[in-house]
Amino acid sequence: MFIILSFIGDLVWQQPRHFRIALYLQSLLSGALYPYWVYSCSQDVAKSVLLVRFSPRDAPGAYWSMTSTAFSLIISSIVTSVKNEISLLDAIVVVYVTLLPVLASAFGLSEIMAPASKNSTRAVQSPLLIVANWVRSALTYSFALYVWIAAPTFGSELPECNARTRLIFFGASLPALGSGRYLSLAGWGLFSALFVYRAARGRTTILYATQALCSSLAGQKLLKPKRDPKNEVHRQTVRRKNFATGEETSTSRLLRPGQIFHDLIQGVASQILDWAPSGSDRWYQLYGKTILVAFLAIWVIVMTELELLLNDIDKSQNNQWGFGQILPLLLTISPLFSLWESILSKRAAGPSDEPRRIRFTIRSARGLQRPQCELDPFPPEEIEKMDEETVKLLRAPSPFVIVTIKEEEMYTTFQERNTHDPEWEEVFDAEISDLVTVVVRVFDRKCIDNNWPAFIGYTTIHPFTALPYPGVNASEDDDAATEAALADIPLIFEGKTMPDMTISLTLSTDTEEEPTLRIVPPFRNGPLETRVERRVGLVKFGKKKVGRKKETTTHVYQMYNLD
Repeated sequence: MFIILSFIGDLVWQQPRHFRIALYLQSLLSGALYPYWVYSCSQDVAKSVLLVRFSPRDAPGAYWSMTSTAFSLIISSIVTSVKNEISLLDAIVVVYVTLLPVLASAFGLSEIMAPASKNSTRAVQSPLLIVANWVRSALTYSFALYVWIAAPTFGSELPECNARTRLIFFGASLPALGSGRYLSLAGWGLFSALFVYRAARGRTTILYATQALCSSLAGQKLLKPKRDPKNEVHRQTVRRKNFATGEETSTSRLLRPGQIFHDLIQGVASQILDWAPSGSDRWYQLYGKTILVAFLAIWVIVMTELELLLNDIDKSQNNQWGFGQILPLLLTISPLFSLWESILSKRAAGPSDEPRRIRFTIRSARGLQRPQCELDPFPPEEIEKMDEETVKLLRAPSPFVIVTIKEEEMYTTFQERNTHDPEWEEVFDAEISDLVTVVVRVFDRKCIDNNWPAFIGYTTIHPFTALPYPGVNASEDDDAATEAALADIPLIFEGKTMPDMTISLTLSTDTEEEPTLRIVPPFRNGPLETRVERRVGLVKFGKKKVGRKKETTTHVYQMYNLD
């Protein structure tokens, strides 16, 4: 392994120009240049559609590709610096260049973590994704701090050579051992402190994810919330006003506050993408994020090239083409093939309809049994001597449901404590296409807390089989079935259908109003607090007003209990 990393380091530092070009191309192809246009005909009418802004299917591959590139750059730089084979200038360049795969992987990560259904579902996360993202960020910050802390004596050159090195920052040429060093230490120190703070807050998530790499039972802990849900119910009223037309609308609903689950420890690049203005708006998700990442990537490339241009280096070294120059450029073929394959597969798949918004209602289940129980070690005669209520309580699961859509996004219900026949009645919306299969899994929270196998059973549904499209003879105004009740679907456990364990769901295409609680839980009179949020977008042209106003008022009530 050491020999391989040394070889990679030699490629980076002995052929810097060609390796940088290859890295620029790979970062752009893997992270930011996936949009393309295709033209299709439907009923002899040509139409242009944006097929892929950023190919969602390729997002995980792009993330792992650029994450591995970042690992290779940082580890090879550490190895060569330990061997005193790189200079301070080389290290400054790699700090800049490493930002490219970090930005590209953060962009890919944002696509993986951003499900189509806003505010209801969350992205499916693997333990490896959580651990790899944290390790990559930790290595990036550690190497940058190491370079600037050890700058006076860093690398293979004499200290007086380091003193002549310049840091180029926004076009300003700063002494690398003077103001440039202090500026870099302050910036990277701040980023590192923020990362350490986030890592400390998410230490439990990192621990569970690390354990889950070796144990499936440990991975179950990532399914439950980080903390018990608040014993609250919210009455939310939303008032909207269109200044151009004067139209005003008001809607009201009841909801439980969302559960907080274990999530990724985000780096600074991911935070920048989240902090951007209108970060949750559709325009930003489609185009704004791409523009922002492209701008940051261009800034990194310009700073890298200026760093080499304005420092006194031998520009004639290694300008001839050889193995070390050709190999890095050939590495850019991989994202090109991925893009080509994506285009061809879309064409080969034939026409498909646009995704539709479907409302899922997880209604209830019957006859659920715990996969493992505290009473299992006891013989039947001992159990008969125990208190009946105690036995009943121990045998009853605390079930919750995880609905997974395309293995990319999922919705998790609240747990129903100590019952074989839970009544969830939870509602959420999701954007799904006509080929999507939805998996409904049931787990026992008690077993997770005891580190036992918690899986109770599962079933699969095809929403557009239950909600078919209009028939051939239907008029243009007819829509698909508005609602379908899927009652008492048997669960499957260990490859066998369990007829005594069933689950019931409802699917509906009626999503005009926001989801609300179907069963009103008992709560105390008088709100604990009232929150008001206003968002106004207004433009005036003389006496004419254009824009919208949205006011959200939330009354928070205390529930009597969660049982």
